[in-house]
Order: sequence, then C-alpha cells, then structure tokens
Amino acid sequence: MKKTLLITSILTGISLSTYCQVFYVTPSEKKFESKIIDKLKYEGVKLTEDKLQSDYTVDCLLDGQYNAWKLGAMFHGYVKISDSKSGEEIARTKEVGKSPSAYNGFQAGPKIMSVIADKYLMKAIALVKSK
Repeated sequence: MKKTLLITSILTGISLSTYCQVFYVTPSEKKFESKIIDKLKYEGVKLTEDKLQSDYTVDCLLDGQYNAWKLGAMFHGYVKISDSKSGEEIARTKEVGKSPSAYNGFQAGPKIMSVIADKYLMKAIALVKSK
C-alpha cells in the first residue's frame, strides 16, 4: 500500500511539473499588453518578469502610426507566442482590427488587445500547452 502511494505521488509530481510552463509578456511602450497580462493571471497561467526564466515569450504586436490620426484608418494587432530559447513561433492569435476614435482616445491598441484577450488568447495558450 505504501509503495503504491509513493509511486502514485512521484508520477503525479512528474506529470504536474511538465505542465508548469512559464510565460514572459514582452512590455510595450504604451502598455497595451496589460489586458493580456490580466487575462493570463485570471486563467492561472504562470508569468515571470525575467525572460531568461521563461519557457515562452508572448509578444503583443500592433501596426499603424499612432502619432498622426487618419480618418477611417484601421489598425491591426495580434499576439504571437514563441519559444524563449529558440525564438521559434509556436502560436499566433487571429488578427484583430479596430479604428481609433474619440471614444478610445484615438488609441485602438487597448481595444485590440482586449478583444484578443477575451476571444483568442486562451486558444493560443492551449495550443502551446499541447505541444
């Protein structure tokens, strides 16, 4: 009985340690990644502030120039998850487009990352964890 319990606890410990992946979210100049970090913390994903201690790197990527606003301009963004050691891209979320407006302070980035966090982020994380 004791041997069975010991073997079960060892195997459980090994299986849990293999699923304990650490993610690093690359900071951006305008802090658009805050919605992504909040979602990852809410879902219980282990995060670190040191890239060297992470298994995967999460990049929040946006296109467009936010210095000059153009009427009807659509900005796009997505989240890319790559291996921290090799730099190889593992997963990517769907690209989301939003236009800047007075309502969002002419900044589409926070809204784009909010939509990605709510709809697409955990699907990409699940894909990474399955590999």
